Amino acid sequence: MPAKLPIVSEPRQIFGRLHLSRARFDELCGASFPDVSEDPGVLAWLAAGSYYGPRYTAEIVRERLAEYGSVREWLDAVVAPGAWGFPMPVRNRYDEAECSWTLGVLDFSENYDDYLAAVAVFRLAAAYKDLPGDDGMLIYGYMFGDNEISVALRVDIGQSSFLSEDEAGALVAQADETMEALMAEGAASAPLDHDTA
Repeated sequence: MPAKLPIVSEPRQIFGRLHLSRARFDELCGASFPDVSEDPGVLAWLAAGSYYGPRYTAEIVRERLAEYGSVREWLDAVVAPGAWGFPMPVRNRYDEAECSWTLGVLDFSENYDDYLAAVAVFRLAAAYKDLPGDDGMLIYGYMFGDNEISVALRVDIGQSSFLSEDEAGALVAQADETMEALMAEGAASAPLDHDTA
């Protein structure tokens, strides 16, 4: 059973890691944005969610994700400076030596439409993943919410699956490591307050 979905009121953090060749990563980024409106796993995850507004239907899923033409458009939007008024550190890096891509964003979103878009991309990523690895995507409350999980997804070669909170422990540990590094980067780059009195 997927992790229990909370009613969200603070921005969540997103983490993703995929082991795949550079060629397949580039193909994933250039792929058309996926239609998950008939994906039974996605619809079951949404049905279990606690969120404001009308319940998601296949039609609403299609409408809410229509703004993205490609995975690259989604990724560019995710790593763009957020609403905090200043850029926060992000991780969007393909490691040539490790043949892995890592995504980490501190000020991701509190909106289920954004969670849905992330799920769609990482469900699609399974079709492009061509290397083994303990991979997946996590949206959770690292900064707010005591690590409460909004969605956890395991991504294997050719398939993906939703994870319960218990099953997501290894993914949370990976995500925490990335978020800690991003917090340190942010602290190091933050302007110092000076007493001008």
